[in-house]
Amino acid sequence: MKRIVLITIAIVFWCLLPTFAQQETTTLRQKANAGDPAAQVKIGNMYAMGQGVVRSSQEAVKWFRKAADQGYADGEYRLGGMYDVGFGVAQDSGTAIKWYQLAANQGLVDAEYRLGIMYDQGRGVPQDNVQAAKWYQVAATHGRPEAQFKIGEMYEEGRGVHQSYPEAKKWYFQAAQQNRPEAQFKLGKLFEQGLGVPQSTSEAIAWYQKSAALGDTEAEHALRALEK
Repeated sequence: MKRIVLITIAIVFWCLLPTFAQQETTTLRQKANAGDPAAQVKIGNMYAMGQGVVRSSQEAVKWFRKAADQGYADGEYRLGGMYDVGFGVAQDSGTAIKWYQLAANQGLVDAEYRLGIMYDQGRGVPQDNVQAAKWYQVAATHGRPEAQFKIGEMYEEGRGVHQSYPEAKKWYFQAAQQNRPEAQFKLGKLFEQGLGVPQSTSEAIAWYQKSAALGDTEAEHALRALEK
């Protein structure tokens, strides 16, 4: 009897889920229509992903733009992303840069990192290692692990910054602590070669093992080489 009651409750609850979702969407749309930029971004995300609505890149752009036009950083960033990839609008790297810059100026770490990539690759702006390093470092300081890895690479190679193995090690280590396998591999290389750190085969192996466990094939090759 208890099992039947539990099954009945589960069925009733499952049937109510669409109603709850509809009510939540309705409330969210009301807030968005009233000018709430956070709600506008959420509605935009729903249209971009096709979650609870028919997927529409144009509708996503419309709602992101409403939030962006109010100076809402997440709206600016997401609108920049639509221009960056040409989703719902004609692809335009220059316009993407404009919106990323506005969001980055408000401290949005995702926008800071994207600006670094745009300058690094010369997309929408002339390629500029100094600007790329600047924005990677800002995003890295704000905790973005991909940016920590990128600025680590720039310090290792001396691109846009003065070459420094200790600085490279510092940023690789921060990214490695956030389980970035490429950073763990790079740390292994620094320890294997004694660059910016005391040479240590055991430390190199430890970092290669961590990286390989996360699927990094370069780390797997490095491990096999050390085992010969």
